[in-house]
Amino acid sequence: MAARSSSRRPFAWTEKNLHEDVLPDKRRLAMTLQEICRHLVIKSADGVTLTHPTQAQAAEHLKISETSLTRYLKGQYVPAAQVTASLFDTARRDAGDGRSLGITREKLLELRAQAEQERCGNCARHREAVRVAGQKLKAARETQERLEQTAEERDAQLRALRQHASVLKEEAQRARSIHPGAEAGLQKGRRAAQSATLLPVPRRRGDRQQSGNEVAAAQRITRRAEELLRGGRPDSILALLRHTVEAYTSVEIALLVSLLRTSGQHQLVGNLVHIYGRDRSDRDVVRAALILHEQDAVADAEALLRSAAARPGSTPPHSDQPRPLK
Repeated sequence: MAARSSSRRPFAWTEKNLHEDVLPDKRRLAMTLQEICRHLVIKSADGVTLTHPTQAQAAEHLKISETSLTRYLKGQYVPAAQVTASLFDTARRDAGDGRSLGITREKLLELRAQAEQERCGNCARHREAVRVAGQKLKAARETQERLEQTAEERDAQLRALRQHASVLKEEAQRARSIHPGAEAGLQKGRRAAQSATLLPVPRRRGDRQQSGNEVAAAQRITRRAEELLRGGRPDSILALLRHTVEAYTSVEIALLVSLLRTSGQHQLVGNLVHIYGRDRSDRDVVRAALILHEQDAVADAEALLRSAAARPGSTPPHSDQPRPLK
């Protein structure tokens, strides 16, 4: 039976295009293997020699996979020494003893070893990169473990604090159930103490201790204002002044201004004069200004009148009598 023929060029599948990044020794090995494969003699199942065998038939003849054969011929992989020797022996047997493959078995194995060493040298950088990446991954895992442990410890502390808070809450509820009037009494006591601290106590007309009481009141207000200033609580200072304006008469305000001026509390006096002129009635303001003028506090009297003149709207319905403190 005649050999089968085809219009295709025989062993065209061996003519592989090698990528430009294939290294020199690997390139020489791949091209040598391509040439060796062209000496293969492949027969069909009925024993007919194929003039145009396919790559799949050649791979089956060599007892390797077609994918592996492609990678060897394109220089992508370096075949093992046993595979290389088997491929050479098969091609030499198919070609016959009288035909040369263009390279000896020993030279082919030497070229394969060179290509393998070339591959290892090229991969050294990659192995180093893998090693460094492995170290970073290990460090990241250790850090993650430490963070998880810290989070667990904090969670445990938080649970303990919540349990402690729950116990305290239960104890407080039991205490309130046993003494229902205790909390109300404490709150009332706190309000009374705050009133005593913040609000000056006005004097009654005809009080023989007028001067002493007013000096003591000015001193209390001064000390409280200094405490609030040191504590960075300007809002509380303004609240103190507003309570003072509501509780003091025009006579007492004039005396208080003089006492605070004497003690050097000039900014406190300026705010007190401004609030009094803004919040009290025209009658109270004029009376306080007159008293200040009589005490030679002309600047404070004028400031009090200017504050009253600058306020918008109607005159507030404050009387000259102090309001009772609650």
